Amino acid sequence: MSDLPENETRAEASVETEAEASVTEETAKEAFNLKKEVFEWIYTIAVALVIAFLIKGFLFDVVRVDGPSMETTLLNNDRLIITKLGYKPQTQDIVILDSTYKNRENYYKILEQSGEKFNPVTKFFNYFSLPREYKRRYYVKRVIALPGQTVNIVDGKVLVDGEELSEPYYSGETTITDPSVEYPVTVAEDCVFVMGDNRPHSKDSRSSELGQVPIKALLGKAQVRIWPLNSIGLTR
Repeated sequence: MSDLPENETRAEASVETEAEASVTEETAKEAFNLKKEVFEWIYTIAVALVIAFLIKGFLFDVVRVDGPSMETTLLNNDRLIITKLGYKPQTQDIVILDSTYKNRENYYKILEQSGEKFNPVTKFFNYFSLPREYKRRYYVKRVIALPGQTVNIVDGKVLVDGEELSEPYYSGETTITDPSVEYPVTVAEDCVFVMGDNRPHSKDSRSSELGQVPIKALLGKAQVRIWPLNSIGLTR
């Protein structure tokens, strides 16, 4: 009789120990699953960010038109999709360009002459400490002439290689805006000559401030207008 309570006590203790072990194991599994789920979320987000960065950097981008220089073809606050990969400029393409590219590259050359070394990686990190006038500022313009072609402005008309340029997107006169730019002008081998469609209100290759635009400064070609909704369509 005296052994029965002791056996029952031992049995109960055994059950309690097994239950505690089961709870501990289940908690460990839940903690492991939670860590795994958090890791999978972080991994998925990281991959998505890398893909988005690559797409934005090399395939296409969405930009907003700021200002009147391309009216009436493009209006202020229009949104455009531009393509980048493998783009080669053609006459009358609408392009997005980095207007400070030449000045920034010249600034790097001056620093290199003083002993600093630059490559694409160091330029990327150095960019954030650049003076404001060297930071990127994008313009939207139209390609008027390609490398090796000659541009002239005569009697309000644009001549390319001696032939009047057909410009259905512009009906006004084209004027010489900067006396320091002499015509006719031959486009350098690594550059394009650009103008805005709103010629009286466009800072473009007619001005020595921008001048001929290096092909490396072209972000890409504007292909489609996606905003406003009533103007969705190809850009021409």
